[in-house]
Amino acid sequence: MIARRRPFLSFVLILMLACASAGLEASAAQEQIELRVWDQFTSPEASDAADAIYAAFTEQHPNITITREAYSTDDMRKTVNTAISSGTGPDVIFYDAGLGFAGVLAQAGLLIPLDDMAAQYGWTERIAPTALEGTMLGGKLYGLPLQVDLIGMYYNKTLLDQEGFSVPTTLDELASFCTAAQEKGYIPLAFSDNPGWQAGHQFSMVTNNMLGPDAMRALLFENEGSWDTPEVVQAIDAYFVQLRDAGCFSDDVNALTNDDAVALFTSGQSLMYPTGSWQAGSFTAETMPDMDIQFMPFPELQGGQGSFWVSGVGSAWYITSSSQHQEEAGQFLDYLFSPDVARQWVGDAGFFVPMSVDTSGLDLSPLQTFILGELDKAASGEIKLGYNIDVIAPPEFNDTMLNGFQQILAGEKTAEQQAADLQAAWAANWEPLFVASPEASPAP
Repeated sequence: MIARRRPFLSFVLILMLACASAGLEASAAQEQIELRVWDQFTSPEASDAADAIYAAFTEQHPNITITREAYSTDDMRKTVNTAISSGTGPDVIFYDAGLGFAGVLAQAGLLIPLDDMAAQYGWTERIAPTALEGTMLGGKLYGLPLQVDLIGMYYNKTLLDQEGFSVPTTLDELASFCTAAQEKGYIPLAFSDNPGWQAGHQFSMVTNNMLGPDAMRALLFENEGSWDTPEVVQAIDAYFVQLRDAGCFSDDVNALTNDDAVALFTSGQSLMYPTGSWQAGSFTAETMPDMDIQFMPFPELQGGQGSFWVSGVGSAWYITSSSQHQEEAGQFLDYLFSPDVARQWVGDAGFFVPMSVDTSGLDLSPLQTFILGELDKAASGEIKLGYNIDVIAPPEFNDTMLNGFQQILAGEKTAEQQAADLQAAWAANWEPLFVASPEASPAP
């Protein structure tokens, strides 16, 4: 009798052990994970959108909680390196792309390559190749770009029509427009250069129009060409000397901040505002009632290659090497680039993302719809985009841009001197770190 019960007892014991093992596995699967996420979503719209997106992710992953900290761009730059190095920083950061920002962290081993995750989740099929190119270093993918920028000139068509002005399409027409607008009491262009990064965008516009996107790409990525050629000198002189002398800018242009420039444009004191698509949300029916605000590439330069939008990756998502939860961080990044969430970034935060987005049913302004349409044209090859220089150039080159263009505006430096200094900074610091994907072309 006892012998007959042994197999049964053995079966019960095995079953108990199996259940216990399954319980341990279930417990392990539900281990509570905290993801620390730092982002730069400080505006109410972007912050609210991020909160909603993060909450939806944790609802789908109940074992993951997100501790979010939002930083201004300047504060993020001051703290992120030390925080990651010390092991007290975030698992995931939303940080400025470019050699001088995320590139510094990647070179220091503070970010992990995402190539394996990209293959696992199919990110390279979902996100535009040339947007991913902007977050590659040494042939490896380090970030997922969320924001793609267009840089050009906003203009108040309502006021232009009211004053009898035509939209300038060439540099000469722009200079004449500035003189006439100034005579009518306007500051023609709401251009500001404090703290100085703004001038890099203006330099990007005129040099891309002078050289063309293909030559600019060769210079930035392959070091083919030079920054001190007569063509580049002409481009520098066109914006920072000729337009200055035509009265296009405020007399205290080097003291004006970007907020000052926005105020000049929204109040109607300025008729045009050279900046990027990230500012489109500032020009709404609430801030500029009854005003038709439109966006255009910078006008053509004599002897140049045309009029091109300038584009570049603004900020991107990165996973830090100090993170103990890199697998979960990858799941989080994948969620951030899912189709439904892409609609939220566009519709709720006002971002322009480097992936196909179904915008049906979204409450978008005509200005947002136009910008998305231009990005779609670039993605389809209908138009070529120029390159935003500062997100690709070495930090020393960016410093030379920042300081040198302020000096030109103040009358303390010539275009020829600035071109020579730019070339010297480039020659001493350029490295072939950004590697293009084989199929990449100048599109977002």
